[in-house]
Amino acid sequence: MISQIKKLCKDKNNEDAYYGFIRALDEGKDYYFAKKDFDNLPIDEIEIGLRVAFTANEKDSGQRFATNIKIIKAQTAENNEQSLSDNKSLANKIDAKGYQTLLINSVQQIKYIDDPLAFEDSVFNLLKVIGLNKIFQFDRDNQAVKADGFFIIENLAVMYDCTLQKNFESFKEEQIENYINKLNQKAQLTFNIKKNDGGITPKTIPLTGKNKQVWIITKGESKEISDFDNVKVKEISIYDLCEIYKKRLSDITYDNEKLVNDFIFIGK
Repeated sequence: MISQIKKLCKDKNNEDAYYGFIRALDEGKDYYFAKKDFDNLPIDEIEIGLRVAFTANEKDSGQRFATNIKIIKAQTAENNEQSLSDNKSLANKIDAKGYQTLLINSVQQIKYIDDPLAFEDSVFNLLKVIGLNKIFQFDRDNQAVKADGFFIIENLAVMYDCTLQKNFESFKEEQIENYINKLNQKAQLTFNIKKNDGGITPKTIPLTGKNKQVWIITKGESKEISDFDNVKVKEISIYDLCEIYKKRLSDITYDNEKLVNDFIFIGK
């Protein structure tokens, strides 16, 4: 830890000894130290305001004390400041194209996620940054709804489910049928969604006249699985979603109309 000497006192009972306190960086107590904690440096080499590096310790009673105290030399501080300045200069050299590349590379990190719940949450975030505003993540504790989420954009309504399983069609067959029925049998869809405070709230979305699809989002290849009762079922690759995000950033004319068109024809 790095801070400054806040208080320095001579020991009244021993003229060669001293003690003091190092300023705490939080709202807690300052750190007590004695001469032995300072490699027995003479007091005339120490002063209030001196910058020091130290090991912070705390007793069960709450008392704090410092050990292994080292003075931060002026040259060291200067080097640290120069390093910080160099980092800022490097950051300033990134142009708009470089920044765009960083954004694209960041969303592509989703391919490394192998935890199912983390994958589900990351797909939700990816769909949001692609440009979806009316997207809802279902409550995981609601056993009546096994899909992961739902979104609607323009005339397109999609219920989606995320999986890391490569051969999902057989064990998800019943679930997919359930998704189709939910989209097809009602003029509206009601489900519970998450709130920022961790609670849940019901949400109702009208479905009349919508182009309805079911997406199974995977790390595989996009393809159309079935077209039953006016509901298309597709496997959607995260790699294709990342490409859509890349296209959205690269094409200044890319709007909701183009996004819907890409969504409708993905997997064709």
